[in-house]
Amino acid sequence: MTPPASEPGAPDPALTDPMLRVLREQHPEVDIVVLPQTAPAPQVPELTPSQRLALAGELDSALDGVLERIAASPAAGAVRRDAAWHTDEWDQTWWEAYTVVGPLGEGDNMTLLRATAEALVGLGWQVRPVPGDRPRLVGRHRGGLSASATVRPDSLVLTLRTVKVRAVDEAAS
Repeated sequence: MTPPASEPGAPDPALTDPMLRVLREQHPEVDIVVLPQTAPAPQVPELTPSQRLALAGELDSALDGVLERIAASPAAGAVRRDAAWHTDEWDQTWWEAYTVVGPLGEGDNMTLLRATAEALVGLGWQVRPVPGDRPRLVGRHRGGLSASATVRPDSLVLTLRTVKVRAVDEAAS
């Protein structure tokens, strides 16, 4: 089956792009297909300092809920927590809280990973294992929160993260 003929005089979209134009000129035997962009890039929410503080509090509450549930596990050990704002090169920020549970006895890291998955699912998260040589899982929650948990030989690391946002100043009134 042959493709439908293009309208006579229709502009070649490859000629409007400098890189594709050079490719077309140097390799006329190559067919270039330019696909339309189906959806615009997602916009990052802009939050004031008080809204960012509320977002961080929401994540910290979610982490408290998970830790409360896994504390009942007989494998649970000492908990070390830390949290901070991070910024990428596009000036987008996110709140990340991580927890290290350990030291754990032999095999307790896997027991605690299973307990973490059960706790996340029980709190309404969508959780799935990640293939690879180190047992780990990732999860998503409504509102854009994400979680990851991975085992170390004698501990479990649980990380929760908010969506990326852009910080804006509050308007003076």
